[in-house]
Amino acid sequence: MNHSSLTAGRFGGLLAVGAALAAFSLPAWAAQEGGKEKKEDPKKEEVKKDDKAPRAELGKPAPAFELKDVDGKTVKLADSKGKVVVLEWFNPGCPFCIQAYGEKGALKKLPEELTAKGIVWLSIVSENPANKAGKVEAIKKFIETNGLKAPMLLDPDGKVGKAYGAKSTPHMFVIDEKGVLVYQGALDNAPFGQVENGGERVGYVEAALAELAAGKKIQKPDTKSYG
Repeated sequence: MNHSSLTAGRFGGLLAVGAALAAFSLPAWAAQEGGKEKKEDPKKEEVKKDDKAPRAELGKPAPAFELKDVDGKTVKLADSKGKVVVLEWFNPGCPFCIQAYGEKGALKKLPEELTAKGIVWLSIVSENPANKAGKVEAIKKFIETNGLKAPMLLDPDGKVGKAYGAKSTPHMFVIDEKGVLVYQGALDNAPFGQVENGGERVGYVEAALAELAAGKKIQKPDTKSYG
């Protein structure tokens, strides 16, 4: 075999491998078979719709949602219309959440204290149920062990988490009485309860709520979450 034939053979082989990989990456029913017209992947259509869904933005109305809690009860953000709402993205296996809800953690008493003041606290788990942290049993065990009282909502497909841009746990959001997002970011400046360089703890959520109650402008409406 001459050089040109060998090169052509190798090139043809690469094309064949590339075509095979491309076909493998598509759902079987989405590829053309037997000359039939290619069908649109419904999952792709769902992604397109998700891309058009409202996204959380400071100073704008918070995206509406409807989720079920760990006991199957439906909870809507609209149910809290006219009230201040705190959203906390949560994961029972996250070390930061475990520390925060521990005996000396920042969240040991805070949700109950705020609820007593008329503020709505909603915890959300945007975890795949196939994963340990997304299983209702694991979440309920954490609730029972740590004495959590706030509603724990399930977002198994992550749509609500995506709408709010929740990327860590805990990731916090505050919504005012008018339904406007006024704070997003970290719980405080103390991951694992430790402030860098031994400084004083600053509770960003508590500060935002205090300023909101006083009718003042929130000084730090956007911080970087940790977790």
